[in-house]
Amino acid sequence: MNVWNRMIAASVIALGLQVGVSAGDGKPATYTFRHKGNDRVYSVFLPKDFDPDATYWPLVVVHGGGGRGKTNPKAIAMRQVADEFNLPAILIAPDFIVNDRNVSRFPMLGEEAFLKAVLLQVRGQFNFRPKILLTGYSMGGQFTHRFALGNPDLVHACAPLAAGTWTTPGGRLLIEDYGEVENARAFLSSRKNVTKIPARLSGLFDARVAKVAERPAAKGAEKIPFLVMCGTLDTRWSIAKEFASSLKTSGFSFQTEWPVTPHGSKGGKHKAEFARYPQRVIEFFTKHTE
Repeated sequence: MNVWNRMIAASVIALGLQVGVSAGDGKPATYTFRHKGNDRVYSVFLPKDFDPDATYWPLVVVHGGGGRGKTNPKAIAMRQVADEFNLPAILIAPDFIVNDRNVSRFPMLGEEAFLKAVLLQVRGQFNFRPKILLTGYSMGGQFTHRFALGNPDLVHACAPLAAGTWTTPGGRLLIEDYGEVENARAFLSSRKNVTKIPARLSGLFDARVAKVAERPAAKGAEKIPFLVMCGTLDTRWSIAKEFASSLKTSGFSFQTEWPVTPHGSKGGKHKAEFARYPQRVIEFFTKHTE
């Protein structure tokens, strides 16, 4: 363990982190720590051939609204696929706040600090590469692309999936069923616009969101490769394509994948198509870590 990791380990012990995880059974170990006065939780999925002396990529998977890290089906599937592809990654699945979704949709409003705290915790336990692989579905897709664009020093590659809103590298806000918002601060400051967007996104009409919704990417974000995915039967597909187009305009390296799926379902006749999400994400991360 290097000097930096020893320093982190000391801070982790001081915070009372539970320790002890096992590999091979695919089951996560769940940890609790204090963050800003609250008990917060994250889960860790080790590779089946975990070697405590090896160095791994931190693979962060962010759940959707109402979900949890340890039961996130995409995290569980990605752990299995990562083992199949021999991607040297330890999967980290934090429990994000869901009763105030704006602090997760827009990381700078709160959950950015939480993820950084989680990363500090896990770096005390394992040998990690400096940057993370980052992906998330739905609300998780909103968090992941904005976190990556705002923290290029921390993110190696990013795969946002089926987000309900996007902020382009140039700072344009895109909303499901509406498209580009010409002036986000003005639009989100007027309640008369609530009926113009899906009811489940009405929480966007928040003074906090109006201040940050058009925040452009930080310098250096264009070096992060992106994989943008959304189902062709999903009402969010059009804005996902628009976000991908904005990456091209801004000089990013990116890929797109459009499975034939609606939003949120994981079974039925679309089961095979939903399986493309973990498969393509791990393929993408493997490509960019070889």
